[in-house]
Amino acid sequence: MDRIRSALFTFGTNFLVGYVLGRLLRGRDAGVRAGMALGSLGAVASWRLTGRFDADVVEPASEPIEIEIDE
Repeated sequence: MDRIRSALFTFGTNFLVGYVLGRLLRGRDAGVRAGMALGSLGAVASWRLTGRFDADVVEPASEPIEIEIDE
């Protein structure tokens, strides 16, 4: 999934959660505000972190260290 679709999906999911919780606790206006806040925060985080946790991208930072042990 590319960055834009990931951010939009995350925004929608987080908006829905924030809206439902805000509406249950305080009413419709609070639900919209909570949904926008959670949705925006989630979309920004998703945009920044997309592709960072793929298993194929991990590369070793340096060569392995060999230690000789005298017995």
